[in-house]
Amino acid sequence: MINPNILSKKVLILDDMSTIRDALIAALKSLGFTKISQAVDGKQGYEKANECAETEPFELVFSDINMPNCNGIEFLRQFRGIAAYKTIPVIMVTSENELHTILEAVEAGASSYVLKPFNPKTIEAKIVEVFNKKSAGQK
Repeated sequence: MINPNILSKKVLILDDMSTIRDALIAALKSLGFTKISQAVDGKQGYEKANECAETEPFELVFSDINMPNCNGIEFLRQFRGIAAYKTIPVIMVTSENELHTILEAVEAGASSYVLKPFNPKTIEAKIVEVFNKKSAGQK
C-alpha cells in the first residue's frame, strides 16, 4: 500500500503512445493519485517540468525511453539539470530491455525501470521502491 503523502504528489507521464499514457494514468488513478500531467515526448515533458519547477514542481515522473524529438534518456539528462528535479524519482517505462540501455538510463539519473507491458501492481511496487530509496537517501 502506498503512503497517503505519496498519493498527493504531482506526477508527470511521458510517452509517445497515448495507449501507454492512458494505461499509466488509469493505474495511478486506481492507486489514488489525482495530480497527473502528461507529455508526448521528452521535449514537451521538459517544457512542462521547467514551467512549473519554481512554483509547483513535479514529484514523480514516468518516462518512456524511445520517443521522437527527445528520447527519455535525453529528457532525463535535461530534467536532472533543473535544481528542483535533482532527486525526484524517475521511473523509466519501456519495452527496451538491453542491458546497455538500462545502464545508460541509470547513469542519466533513472531511479527505477519498468518493462512494458506492465500492470497496476508493478507500478505500485515501483513507486513504493523509489520512495523508500529516496527516504533512505539513495537516488
